[in-house]
Amino acid sequence: MKKYFIAFILCLFSFSAAFSQKNISRLGAFYANGQSLAGCWHYVDSIGHEYAVIGAVNGIMILDITNPAAPVFLFQLPGLNSLWHEVKVSGDYAYAVSEAQDPDTLKDGMQIIDLRFLPNSAPNYFWHSDGIMTDKLRQAHSITVDEKYIYINGHSVPNHGHGVFILDKSDPWNPVYVGAESNRYCHDSYVRGDTLWTSDIQDGLFSVYDITSRANPVLLATQQTPAQFNHNAWLSDDGNYLFTADERSGSPIGSFDVSDLSNITLVDAYYTINMQPAEAHNVRVLNDFIINASYGSQLTIVDAARPDNLIEVGNYPTGTGLCWDADPYLPSGLIIATDTWTDSAYFLQPTYIRACYLEGIVTDSITGNTINDAKVDIVSVGLRDSTNLSGQYKTGYADSGLYMVAFSKAGYRTKTLPAQLNNGVLTLLNAQLVDSAYNGVGEVEKEDLVRIENSPSASQLTISISSSLIRKNASLRLTINDISGKIIFDEKNINSQRIIFQRKDLAAGVYFFTLMNGNEIAGKGKLIFQ
Repeated sequence: MKKYFIAFILCLFSFSAAFSQKNISRLGAFYANGQSLAGCWHYVDSIGHEYAVIGAVNGIMILDITNPAAPVFLFQLPGLNSLWHEVKVSGDYAYAVSEAQDPDTLKDGMQIIDLRFLPNSAPNYFWHSDGIMTDKLRQAHSITVDEKYIYINGHSVPNHGHGVFILDKSDPWNPVYVGAESNRYCHDSYVRGDTLWTSDIQDGLFSVYDITSRANPVLLATQQTPAQFNHNAWLSDDGNYLFTADERSGSPIGSFDVSDLSNITLVDAYYTINMQPAEAHNVRVLNDFIINASYGSQLTIVDAARPDNLIEVGNYPTGTGLCWDADPYLPSGLIIATDTWTDSAYFLQPTYIRACYLEGIVTDSITGNTINDAKVDIVSVGLRDSTNLSGQYKTGYADSGLYMVAFSKAGYRTKTLPAQLNNGVLTLLNAQLVDSAYNGVGEVEKEDLVRIENSPSASQLTISISSSLIRKNASLRLTINDISGKIIFDEKNINSQRIIFQRKDLAAGVYFFTLMNGNEIAGKGKLIFQ
């Protein structure tokens, strides 16, 4: 065992060196002595001590993490051997389920744990029935709780489907059955108010129910997710967006506008930066950040303040396989994260920062038409986005700074422009791409100061100058040379924002223009008049 543990530490160190963390630091960790870890949640007692409640292969573990640098293992409660032990806490009670079944029906069903006596003990028992219902709960895949109810997902209770089994926990030690959603197998669920969101993994979608009456859930809407294997979902803070995880390699987190359930719309898809094939396993939301336990043993934080432009701002490597779950809701701000392949729990300190947002439109410099599927690369950090059917792109980065952004598309000349990015700030950067069939039409430096309007084949061509230059009363001079270098146009002290050339002014051909602001070049480029 000692050799195995040393090899594990060396492997973890090597992995961490290759995949260094950003905006997340480790305060402490706990090795579960060879037991794979799954779901996790937290509990805070009356004097502010913080505890981690963790699903391990052989049952629920409880740790005192008031000092996360030196976590104290308290005890492991009895349970059956199962990779899936999921747990949630509501009030002073934890509720846990697993996929295992006990032939003697002693250690299966739902485990109810009284946390009020920590750190000394945690009385618990396994709930199978409320004493009225004849069919018993034996196993389930996951569990959700709110202030009044328990939602048991992917359960085994006969004659109630395999969706969501709902219990009233007015008496938290003795919950009673009130209803069930039985349309589809439910892998996980999320509840806010009187709305239930189910992740129906086998059907590749999420479903939305009105549960004003828990006894009679009413289906409101369904929506396919990007990889059609919805493992888990969580609502944005304002309730207008749902973030989904599909448990298929290479699949993204989906960001859905759910403000109108009759018109649910996918507005963005986020892929992890370090390991794109490694999909998110579970997503949580806190203050417009998405905290993602993911395959590739990575915990990532995504800024979702702009839900149509999800940007990764933090990451931490937890091992070599799967970061199963993460709980970011402790009062201290600590994140509990479990890694199932390294049998470890991590106690992490996040630094939540807003991303630098970069957005704009890419157009054809001649026609002015928008260009779809143009590639937009933040060059030095290797981030790539593509324009949509409207020519829009939305991207960004975690760190502020001056970056070069390359715009490219087959059939066009690549253009690279500078962009100053700042945290929490939206930077707009539009680009005009030159058709490679033309020798540089509209190829302009400092595009924010000078633009070319109109097609050169039209009856006129316009050079448009930024109003900021005009307002400064700068000493502006525009010269145009033909391909031999001869000056064919020279105007000083320009105070007009638009300079228009008619066909009679310029013969068909290639020209070069320069706009000087005193001794500084404000813009230059090529023109074609056909």
